[in-house]
Amino acid sequence: MHGTAHPSLAQGLENSGMLSIMEIEAKYTVGPDELTLLAGLRSLGPYTLVAAPEPELQQNTYFDTVDGRLAAARHGLRLRRVGPRSLVTLKGPTTVSPAGVHQRVEFEFPGDDPHPQAWPPGEARELGLALTGGAPLRSHVAVETERHIRYVERGGVRVAELCLDRGVVRAGGREQPFSELEIELLAGGEAADLEALATALATLIPLRPEPRTKLQRALALLDTAAPPA
Repeated sequence: MHGTAHPSLAQGLENSGMLSIMEIEAKYTVGPDELTLLAGLRSLGPYTLVAAPEPELQQNTYFDTVDGRLAAARHGLRLRRVGPRSLVTLKGPTTVSPAGVHQRVEFEFPGDDPHPQAWPPGEARELGLALTGGAPLRSHVAVETERHIRYVERGGVRVAELCLDRGVVRAGGREQPFSELEIELLAGGEAADLEALATALATLIPLRPEPRTKLQRALALLDTAAPPA
């Protein structure tokens, strides 16, 4: 679980295994060689970097109604599988700063059924049903990611994650590889940590802000694959 729990919802959602969080992360397009360089870091200024034991091999499938109601409402619905674990995530509209910092509210909970009718009772289920109107869902894009995580600690407190990602976006019979860096703020971190980490990283590699989410890039790929009307 990443980001900061929404205080008005946290207790009830925790009881159902679901959390509402404000996800705050910076996204940058980087080259494979730059990812390799970053993977070797053990510190970054005042921060200590601790490697996760194993990379995450993520299988991400995104769903929407046939008439694209979620996309029209600027929401995303993702089923993520990592080994035996499955997570359903409903993502709200994203705001993006010129520096590539993304912010959005999202609901996340264990499960393998993306249909809101199957979700635990609560705000996420109500929102999902309102957005989709209870209409059937279809998978329309997929993202496969090999993620290498470096936990960022300051004074023994875990403040962020560096996510070193390589993968491919698939949509409409087309695919597009990607290589990127995410700096995701955790509950123990502050906006100043995000800025300090980006500043320190920029002294090592070029940071090219990525304003689009992976879903937005996949939808763009889907548009290019669509036959002309």
